[in-house]
Amino acid sequence: MSATVSGPSSHAGEPTPAQLLEAGDIVGLMRACHDRRLEREGIPMVLGFVDERGPIPAASDPAQLAEGASYADVFDRYTEALVPFARDDDEGAVIAAMQVVAFTHFAPGAAPISAAAPAASLNEGV
Repeated sequence: MSATVSGPSSHAGEPTPAQLLEAGDIVGLMRACHDRRLEREGIPMVLGFVDERGPIPAASDPAQLAEGASYADVFDRYTEALVPFARDDDEGAVIAAMQVVAFTHFAPGAAPISAAAPAASLNEGV
């Protein structure tokens, strides 16, 4: 999986988010995500507008479809590692998994992810 996760670890002696990702420690990534010091680093945000008055066009570009499939695969793997007991409509589980996906893969400068799982088990630390 290729991604650039920046920033120091939350506490001295703990692995950085990049090290956690390399190790496949998704639970550790969730803990690092929740330990962030947002009052110090700020909260980057994106605002988007969608006109939903008419039909929303489906993505047809093969690169877009492939990228979406990669994100869906990563989301599914993170959900399975973090909340394997959750129902498909469990909003809290979706939020938990999306927080970790965003923390790990949507950071400024992050490289596109691939659908390949890291060498280590995604359930490490569970």
